[in-house]
Amino acid sequence: MKDGLNRSNSIDEWLEYIDFITPKEIELGLDRVRRVYKNLEIEQSFPVIMVAGTNGKGSTCAFLESIYHNAHFKVACYTSPHFFKFNERIRIKKTPCSDEAIVDALFKVNKARKDIPLTYFEMTTLAAILIFSSEDIDIAIMEVGLGGRLDAVNIFDPEVSIITSIALDHQEFLGDSLEKIFKEKSGIFREHKDAIINFYSDEAFIKDFKSNSKAIVSEINNDYQIVEDNSKLNFFGQKQNFIGLPRPKLNGKKQLQNLSGALRIVELMFDVFPVKVNILKKAIEETNITGRMQVLKNKPLIILDVAHNKESAESLNTFFREKRQKGKVRCIFSLLEGKDIIDITNQFIDYVDEWYISELNSQRAFKSEEIILKLTNQREHVAYKTFSTTQEAFSAAYKNSDDDDNILAFGSFFVVSEILEDTSICQIQKIH
Repeated sequence: MKDGLNRSNSIDEWLEYIDFITPKEIELGLDRVRRVYKNLEIEQSFPVIMVAGTNGKGSTCAFLESIYHNAHFKVACYTSPHFFKFNERIRIKKTPCSDEAIVDALFKVNKARKDIPLTYFEMTTLAAILIFSSEDIDIAIMEVGLGGRLDAVNIFDPEVSIITSIALDHQEFLGDSLEKIFKEKSGIFREHKDAIINFYSDEAFIKDFKSNSKAIVSEINNDYQIVEDNSKLNFFGQKQNFIGLPRPKLNGKKQLQNLSGALRIVELMFDVFPVKVNILKKAIEETNITGRMQVLKNKPLIILDVAHNKESAESLNTFFREKRQKGKVRCIFSLLEGKDIIDITNQFIDYVDEWYISELNSQRAFKSEEIILKLTNQREHVAYKTFSTTQEAFSAAYKNSDDDDNILAFGSFFVVSEILEDTSICQIQKIH
């Protein structure tokens, strides 16, 4: 591949190029990306909300983006991964940035890096902030990609930071205990800045952190909370209360936790970015996000979810058991390497009637036989079928299902995106 591209190249050619130049061995640390950031001479003239966590990042960002957009602030949002097109990752006013803007930013980042090696994520993160800096935005929401302390997003200076949850995931990079993972994620907190722990834990290391941190730490259910009042929600903070809010349309009990963290941020930023309660109500009702306990159809019940670790699988299992119909359960499943197949599937293994195992369109995907071996290790007589594509797996499951059956698809963002990319599936789609 040629050593660099220009502005006339397509966004797909640029993404292929930056993937090609990504170092085979990822060197953790922020020195390289900081050097390129300095070369770009970017001036961060807007406040940043930084969002980290094992699960719940995407939903928290979606709530915040909807709230500030509805309040007529020019809000930028950077998230990952994407479902259909890379542009989804870099948004301004809830609109994905154009191919031209992203290509121009990548060109400038590539030129500024000179001979400094950067990963795919590091280059796209710099491209996003470069675009945001040129667009006179009011506020930016930045989702951490992996961990926190050494993630490329952490080169920016957040006004407020939030950790949505911690669980064992990406242990090869973050550590093999909750304490080590929390230490990595808490690296996004800054001295004398607001830092939110949006999950409850009685672990000693959390208490020690709160006692010793130089950040201004607040914790869910201690410093702020949502109280359910029949069909309404009431948020109680330290300076602001938001009463009579609607329940979010996003499915799953964890969404109240995610909303609570988002509202805590709104409270903390209220003096500079005030939001009226009627705006909050509208924004919460409008918040939507692809692939989070997404119900496509009720007869048969079809649920898509990006659950790809133990904690998110537990949440999906709880939600599905509440919605489950009396018929058979067919599960479309696949996973990327580095994930624990048993941790993710053992909650479903006893009641799934048929597993539809597909090959994902990724070089990092598990082979079907590896997944099947892990399933049969848990339950001797497992009924399964294998398919070369996720679309084929979904079509077969749908064809074999009666109205009172259930179809559950999860394991990776790829599972959800590959199903939704199928135009024939769009014809049966019914979002609730």
